Amino acid sequence: MFSTILSKLEGNTEVARYYTTKHSWRGKYRRLYSVGTRAVATLNPATQEITNQWEYKDFVDIVPSQKTSNEFVIIVKKGKKGKETMTFTTDYRTDLLTETLRFRPLFGTLEGVPKHPDDQKFSGYKYQWTEKRVSIVLAICSCSLMQLDPGSQRRLCHYDYKDIEGIVLIEDAPGAFAIMSGGFGRLHIFALQNRDEFIRKLVGAAQANVGENIAIKRRQLGLEGCLSKRLGKYSDDESLTSLAEFNVQKMSRRHTGPVPRILCLSETCLVERDPGTYAVVTCRPLAEVFSLIRHPSEPQRFAIEYINGTVRRYTSTNRDSLLASILDGVRASGNRDVHVKMTITLRGLRTAPFNMPVDEEVESQLMKYIGSIGTGRSFGYAVALFNNNVPYSGLLHAVTQEGLFAENKEKLINLSLTALLIVEGHQDVPSEELEAHFHALRRLFASKAGFHAFTNLPK
Repeated sequence: MFSTILSKLEGNTEVARYYTTKHSWRGKYRRLYSVGTRAVATLNPATQEITNQWEYKDFVDIVPSQKTSNEFVIIVKKGKKGKETMTFTTDYRTDLLTETLRFRPLFGTLEGVPKHPDDQKFSGYKYQWTEKRVSIVLAICSCSLMQLDPGSQRRLCHYDYKDIEGIVLIEDAPGAFAIMSGGFGRLHIFALQNRDEFIRKLVGAAQANVGENIAIKRRQLGLEGCLSKRLGKYSDDESLTSLAEFNVQKMSRRHTGPVPRILCLSETCLVERDPGTYAVVTCRPLAEVFSLIRHPSEPQRFAIEYINGTVRRYTSTNRDSLLASILDGVRASGNRDVHVKMTITLRGLRTAPFNMPVDEEVESQLMKYIGSIGTGRSFGYAVALFNNNVPYSGLLHAVTQEGLFAENKEKLINLSLTALLIVEGHQDVPSEELEAHFHALRRLFASKAGFHAFTNLPK
């Protein structure tokens, strides 16, 4: 398989990219903003070629602009002591800032540019699903709130500021509060001795670093009420009543080895239960499932990808029946884009967050890229770019319209289909790339224009 390693800097693997507009003295023009493990880069979206790249030691800061809600500014070193400021706009500002700031410890420093403060840590307790209090450390970082193990300081989980819906104050328990996140009111309940100072610094960090305003909510629910409603709007019996159940082993950074769970499918959610007590550990809405990963060589391994980018990994002796049940349940919930594949989605090849569609311009550029790149190793890269950006249900912008647009769109679809069919029957194509070819074909002829083009191809 191809990799997402950018060629100008050895070992710089892309972890995220975003479609942006760069503002300079030359005017405004489109650029892909790429976040890598060793550098930030900008790419020409038409050719996928790197136009600029800055190692993190030369990347000084990134801040949200106060002018508009979609503008941000980066500061990079220029020469030995100079600096250069660049302005961009994007529809995905908070996501872009979050992904870049994950690498903030690697940023360079420059005289005259304020440094980000070190992570601010607070010791306290978390109320687990067992309703027991366990000791934890909460660290306020540049882009997220980290939950750490108090002994080893190992990261257990994180809550990105962009995903926090609000902070709920719990007045009948000393220092208690809940982080509301997940998009459905999920409550993560904590207690700190210096709660007010923690909340003030958390709200300030979110606003200054990613431009997010975290609301403070006062509810009439006490601690017991919050514990009973910790799953948000999915705390009711209808959401948690199982239609099918499977015994699985879950792999997680919270545990040193696999832990047994019962994975349950309800009308609206995937629910994890503890096999010993049958208590609900966690749940996720079916509508938020992005894809199902069926490991190609290990017959019990699978993973579930969600639209917020998280991946949950499991093993099951009844894997394929489990995946078929989840697939049916997710599609029945109205999620048409869920599908089964062999490999984890490469977020570094997608120009938008999983929960947001890409621009029409991006779809057209990717079809042109497939049709013009020819066969070979780079063709697999072009197909992966297309699959990672176009939903499984098909092209979003393939509806026939007036004038030359409809003709051009059909030509682009034909161009892509022809390029894919040229490699049909090649014996040296890896199985992962062959699967990707089928997924690309499915996306192309899922629409009316695409199916018409497919049925009229000479081959």
